[in-house]
Amino acid sequence: MKIYLVGGAIRDSLLGQQVKERDWVVVGSSPEEMLKKKFKQVGKDFPVFIHPKTGEEYALARTERKSGHGYTGFDFDTNPNVTIEEDLSRRDITINAIAKDENGKLVDPFNGQEDIKNKKIRHVSNAFSEDPLRVLRVARFYARLQNFEVVPNTLKLIGDIIESGELEFLTAERIWMEIYKSDEYLNEFFSFLIKCNAGKVLFPEIKNYNFKCFYSNNPKKLDVIAVQIYNWIDSRSDIVSFSDRLKIPNECRDLTLLLNDCFNDFVSYVPKSTDEAKKLLSLIKKLDARKKSRLDSFMGCVYNTDINLFDGHKNFFESLMGNIMNYKLSDKDQSKSGKEIKKIIEEAHINITRNHIQGFLDKHKQTNT
Repeated sequence: MKIYLVGGAIRDSLLGQQVKERDWVVVGSSPEEMLKKKFKQVGKDFPVFIHPKTGEEYALARTERKSGHGYTGFDFDTNPNVTIEEDLSRRDITINAIAKDENGKLVDPFNGQEDIKNKKIRHVSNAFSEDPLRVLRVARFYARLQNFEVVPNTLKLIGDIIESGELEFLTAERIWMEIYKSDEYLNEFFSFLIKCNAGKVLFPEIKNYNFKCFYSNNPKKLDVIAVQIYNWIDSRSDIVSFSDRLKIPNECRDLTLLLNDCFNDFVSYVPKSTDEAKKLLSLIKKLDARKKSRLDSFMGCVYNTDINLFDGHKNFFESLMGNIMNYKLSDKDQSKSGKEIKKIIEEAHINITRNHIQGFLDKHKQTNT
């Protein structure tokens, strides 16, 4: 049995980047031997095992043969005679096809180190075109390694995959996972795929890029993705279609929709008259202060923009929403019917909003006199 560190850990180390996770390949072993050594098996189509102490993944070296559509349409051979070079030959791009043995020696049969040095993204072999998921993986690495170039021959194979119709066999979960992994580089990820004509198959809702807002400082990962989806997709119906089709988490979907529904009205609002109280209250209701995490994410985006907001914009909205949230029915009103209570609350909220606007206007008038 020989064990090799493979893939991303080697690539990131050679790039001088922090290694986030480590994957291992085991050569010359079998499922029975791995289980005997207390590894826990998690893979069925090809054996993958979890180390009993580190929790890291160890996969038996394998070769593969195309047998169907999509990225799952392969038969695998994991017999003990499969070499590390054969295992590396099935990988997507050369910079991911490097291994390190237990003595620290690098195994690099496809010159991945040279491509790292020359900043090239290059397929390992023509078998690249058998797996449509590799189109998205190349897009992600291109986006992340922003000064790397995808070589012409690899671009040609990407074009062949797109023309073959294989992209249509990718599942929503796998497409979403590549979007999720792209994170802050999602703009470049989308741009690359659109330039390759893959966008019309993968993301028909995306028509063009239209910068609207930044994400906040120190944002959550899903907030970053939501903002970039909002910048790429123009209509509410297309955001819903995109989110539902790719099974995007509700947290991300809801923030994207809130940005679509409220961002422009929110940042452009300037108090002018108490006559606009109902319209302003409608905007406040859409923001829904009860969903604090979502509102905090929205506010972080608003106040991280270059848009000129009126002085006191943030305080104006935060205090207004606070006043509305803090309104309580009197004991007498609580005994009334549901319909009457709803009307009382609505009128109270309008009065709170009207008084808040008037207070701002009075203060602003005093400041200017």
